[in-house]
Amino acid sequence: MKNILLLPFVLTLPAFAGPSPSQPAAPAPSLYTWFAGASVGYLTELEEPMYNLHVGTDTSWNLGGWNVALFTEIGYVEKDEDWSGSEVVTVFNGFALDDGDSFDLGELEDVLSDISDFTPYDTSYDLDIMPITLNAKFERQLTGNLNAYFGGGLGVARVGLDVDFGGGFDISDDDWVFTGQLFTGLNYNVNQNIEVYGGARWIYFDDVSFSDNDISGNLDLGDDFLFELGARFNF
Repeated sequence: MKNILLLPFVLTLPAFAGPSPSQPAAPAPSLYTWFAGASVGYLTELEEPMYNLHVGTDTSWNLGGWNVALFTEIGYVEKDEDWSGSEVVTVFNGFALDDGDSFDLGELEDVLSDISDFTPYDTSYDLDIMPITLNAKFERQLTGNLNAYFGGGLGVARVGLDVDFGGGFDISDDDWVFTGQLFTGLNYNVNQNIEVYGGARWIYFDDVSFSDNDISGNLDLGDDFLFELGARFNF
C-alpha cells in the first residue's frame, strides 16, 4: 500500500528536476548577421575605375516584403592628367584664375591644355576622392537564389586636388565635402556564405573649396553614374 501511495510522487519528480543536462536549451535566434564585401566599377563622367569596401549587418526588419540591411562603406577613385609643353612658343595672353572662381574639371583641363599648347611648360592635375557613407539596403527574393536590391546612403568625401600650371605656379589643397548616393541592382547567392552582385549607382559630390598660393576657388564635381560588380561574404 505504501508503494502505491509513493508512486504518484515519484512520477512527478522529473517535472521538478528541470531539463536534462544532456539536452541544453536551444539558443535564441540571432537578430543580426554580419557581412563584408568589395566592388569595382566605372564612373561614366570621370571615366575612371572606382573601388569600394563595405561592412554591415542584415537586420531582422522587413518593410513590405523587403529585408533591410545597414552598412558602412569607403570608396576610392583617382584621376590624373598631364600635358607636355610646346616646343614652339607662340603668343599667349595668359589665363585668369580670379579669387573665388568656380569651375568644373572640363574647364580646368581646357586651361591646362591651352597653357601647354602656347608655352614650354608641362601642366598636370591630380584628383583623389575618398567617400565614406552610411547606407541602407532593401532586398527581396525574385526567384531561387536571385534577389533584387535598392537603397541609398549619405556621408562625407575627402577630396584632394593638386594642379601644376607650369612655370613654378601650382596649387595643392584638400577638403571634406558632403556626398550622397542611390543604388540598385541584382545579387545571386552562390551558397550560404557567398553572394555576387552587379548594379548601378548615382553619386553626388558637393563643391570642393581650395585655397593655396593666395588663390581660392571651388571645384564643381557634380554627380556621376557608377556601374559595378562585387562580392560579399556573409558570416
